[in-house]
Amino acid sequence: MHLIDKARLDNEDLILISFKKAWDQDDIKELADLVFSKIKSHRIIEHVTGADREYIRFNYHDDYLILHFESYSNACWIEAEDQLPSKHLKQLSTVLQA
Repeated sequence: MHLIDKARLDNEDLILISFKKAWDQDDIKELADLVFSKIKSHRIIEHVTGADREYIRFNYHDDYLILHFESYSNACWIEAEDQLPSKHLKQLSTVLQA
């Protein structure tokens, strides 16, 4: 079972998420479910799978955000779809850390 280790707001424009143990692409569904279980009032718009990356576009209140997974480097982050600072990212980083 995976758990979130840290969720840190970086430069006000993305949330870096780390997990307590290493993961690979086969774990992404479980990791995404874990992240979204903490984010109330979200709506998933699209899930795109690539060779070593997956991303999930979602709506949270009036923001359009993207949850990214990059399996080679075990990187996970959330950013605004337009890559600009989002008013909800600070709130989400706190929610994910809880």
